[in-house]
Amino acid sequence: MQSERTSVQLVEVGPEENGRKLASFLEARLGVLPAGLYMRLVRTGQVRVDGRRCKPFDRVLTGQMVRVPPVTVQRKVEAVGLLPGLDVAFENEEMLVIDKPAGLPVHGGTGWADSVHDRLKERSAGQIFVPVPVHRLDRDTSGILLCAKTHDFLRAMHASWPAVTKAYLCWVEGKWSETGWRTVVSELAKVKTAGGEQVVSGQGKRAVSHVHPLSAAGQRSLLLVVLGTGRTHQIRVHLADSGHPIVGDPRYGRGGGLLLHAAALSWPGRSFFVLPPWQEDFAMERISAQDIKGILATAPAKEGAI
Repeated sequence: MQSERTSVQLVEVGPEENGRKLASFLEARLGVLPAGLYMRLVRTGQVRVDGRRCKPFDRVLTGQMVRVPPVTVQRKVEAVGLLPGLDVAFENEEMLVIDKPAGLPVHGGTGWADSVHDRLKERSAGQIFVPVPVHRLDRDTSGILLCAKTHDFLRAMHASWPAVTKAYLCWVEGKWSETGWRTVVSELAKVKTAGGEQVVSGQGKRAVSHVHPLSAAGQRSLLLVVLGTGRTHQIRVHLADSGHPIVGDPRYGRGGGLLLHAAALSWPGRSFFVLPPWQEDFAMERISAQDIKGILATAPAKEGAI
């Protein structure tokens, strides 16, 4: 980190920042300040929007001018080019659809020097608004991750998330005996264990998964799973409880590399589909993408919010 003293600034709110909270706008534009300083600058009237006093959680609008007083900020000095890129499946002015690799966390944390968030910052260096993941995806799960390139789109997607459909592909242990769609319903809750946080069934919130077999290879089956709800580790727990843990699941199976892929994401007017990069015995050669999309179209109606 390096310190830098700024001068008085008049900053215009860009269209990608429309609707952002003032405190968040200031942090994105200025950098790292001591805890509470943003709030104090706003509450004491040193920060003004179009010449008027305001509150930290007021939302700024495109074209407004924000007065920012002189402050000493801490800017992170980042090495350029050290992070690998992101596999972009689709991009326009408001969204970025990423095909996230397995093993990459969405947000960094203790012990993780790399993340989707870090790569988005690297990719968006110099831009006003760094794309923000709209939803969650476990570190060991690969596949589609939707990111917002504007605050308006982020808010709109959060508001309309109950209309979004998410579907996954996974290889499981054992032969799935049923044909057609099977709906798995249980209550799931997070509990603390000696090995960390675990999700267990039989208590907690209602969870619904719709499962359809696609093919089999030996004593393993390829499944398509559509979420009716979106609880933490829902698919992993539902399939393990059904006697078919996901191949490579380190928490609910035998470990070795989780074969769970977020293959489809859709809402009215938009649909995205990405096949997983699995190889050898797990390669997606036994069934075509078109066949999978056809089966997906017959899935039971979604209930509840993701």
